[in-house]
Amino acid sequence: MRRLIETIVRRLSERPEEIRVSESTEGRTVVYEISVPEGERGRLIGRDGRTVRAIRAFVGAAASARGKRVMVRVRD
Repeated sequence: MRRLIETIVRRLSERPEEIRVSESTEGRTVVYEISVPEGERGRLIGRDGRTVRAIRAFVGAAASARGKRVMVRVRD
């Protein structure tokens, strides 16, 4: 899942080398936190949060197909 998220987010970024995705576990859920440069955060979130919602839906569907639970967060 981490590689999937990194691939998607790096394609959206103008500075893909600065994208970081960390992975942690909260109970039975795997949490992925995306760190992006300040100027790129708006591009990742999108208008009214549409882009990040689409990423969450896509990753959630991929994880569900494997019987896993995931959460995607954008770090401040």
